[in-house]
Amino acid sequence: DKNKFDIRRARLLLTGHLYRRFFYKFQYEFQGAGSRRLLDAYVDIPLMSFISFRMGQYKEPFGFEQVTADKNIPFAERSMGYYLTPGRDVGLMAHSALWNQRIYYAVGIFNGDGVDDTVGGDSDSPEVTGRLVFAPFKNQGLPWVDSLQFGGSISYANADRNNVNIQAKTSGLTTFFDVNSSAKFNIIRDVHSRTRYGAELAWAFGPVMACGEYVNLRFSDVQTSSSIFDINTEDYYGALLWMITGEHPQIRNAKIQPIRPRQNLWQGGWGALGLAFRFDHFDAGDNVYQDLVESGDSIRIAKAYTLALNWYLNPYVRLLIDATRTNFDRPLLIDRDPLTGEAIYADREDVITGRLQLQF
Repeated sequence: DKNKFDIRRARLLLTGHLYRRFFYKFQYEFQGAGSRRLLDAYVDIPLMSFISFRMGQYKEPFGFEQVTADKNIPFAERSMGYYLTPGRDVGLMAHSALWNQRIYYAVGIFNGDGVDDTVGGDSDSPEVTGRLVFAPFKNQGLPWVDSLQFGGSISYANADRNNVNIQAKTSGLTTFFDVNSSAKFNIIRDVHSRTRYGAELAWAFGPVMACGEYVNLRFSDVQTSSSIFDINTEDYYGALLWMITGEHPQIRNAKIQPIRPRQNLWQGGWGALGLAFRFDHFDAGDNVYQDLVESGDSIRIAKAYTLALNWYLNPYVRLLIDATRTNFDRPLLIDRDPLTGEAIYADREDVITGRLQLQF
């Protein structure tokens, strides 16, 4: 009963530079009723060919999917592992591409509490996050493997109970795993540290692009009134994109680039068509039902299968049809009957999303 029209994103973006040495970006979100609106607000200073510094609020350098813009991902929503990544935070980062773009690195220190207006925890220790990507055959005249890249990310912070917050969602934006420090069951009293690590692989050649990632989020020595344990959540996915009309997907600067149709609609062509498939697997760990949540309120294992058709009318307009089935290891509480109060459970979700995207 949640079928509806929705404005998923409505953003205003301002970028530019001062004296060719100070690059800035501001991105503001108008969609939604929440109070958090400022997404990006940073300055980038390229000091030398091998190092640039970025200061302000932006995405922490973690993973392939997270640093790729929403508008360039061939699915309606990111993988479930996206909810295990750091997201945006305020901090200082050094980054650059080296050796004729064959190595990309980024490392920074951040508050560790999320965007600027987030209520922070009590821990006075910053989060350290880094990403390293290798593209060993870049610009060597080998088209088959020119865009092949592999890499890893890691993040560490001392944490406290206020930092324990995991809310994973399906492609239909249904929350199937929800943990926070003041949860109804097993209230968290203390935690030692938060560690993230991930591995990534991506490749594109001709009209085909393939990518995959593994992400792990771990909270160590979580203490409740009855036990001490670790929260160990993980996700992995594999995705494939085939441009039916022959356009070539590009991977540059260690992320997916926009698709540009060979012939635009109403300008002698029909635009570009792309078909994408993704398998996604989320696992919240063995002890989740024993120590952390009640069965039905959260799900330990979720598996999602997605098929998406992308129609790029021109470089600025995309129509996306995304069909996703998500299977749960146990039935998930999704609603209650308003008359009887009886709980309604489901062991899977089927969702079809149609999206019109306009950017300029």
